[in-house]
Amino acid sequence: MDLTDYFAQQFPALMAHWPTLKSKFTAKKVSAGTTLLSEGDVATHLYFIISGAARLSHSSAERDITLQFFFENQIVASFESFYLDQPSGFALTCFEDSELLVLTKTDFDWLRQTYPEVEPEITRFVCERFITYRNIFFNQLEQSPVERYQNLVENEPEILDRVPLHLVASYLGITPVSLSRIRTRLK
Repeated sequence: MDLTDYFAQQFPALMAHWPTLKSKFTAKKVSAGTTLLSEGDVATHLYFIISGAARLSHSSAERDITLQFFFENQIVASFESFYLDQPSGFALTCFEDSELLVLTKTDFDWLRQTYPEVEPEITRFVCERFITYRNIFFNQLEQSPVERYQNLVENEPEILDRVPLHLVASYLGITPVSLSRIRTRLK
């Protein structure tokens, strides 16, 4: 799926304006380990991942927590920071070499003002993202580490294929040692 197909699915109202809009996206290649947004900074860009992978995370003195992974054909940003122009509680880092299309906050705001018919689609998209975050949070509370791992194996195998195990552990809310034990026990 390419950007045009993705937007046709997610934001059909945009497609009538695509010839004008595509020039608002800037191509950017980054190396693995590149931080696109640091905790405490205000998000001023949305990223569409053409190739590669990124993670949204939060770090504290005690541990590093991965909230979500993003792969090809996904949009990523710290949406709360982006929408509200406030410091982000999350960092956004590419963990693979990545090719991105970047939309600035200025161009995003222009798009919303120029084409108000897309606002319901954008609102739906952001609401779906927050529902995903809520579900991840509830799974962390309701499921055991073994259940969370089994759920990952069943529903998100791409994560296990592409993500370093220490990041998988941070996503599951466990230590890398605990993840190793669970994997060994379930084999």
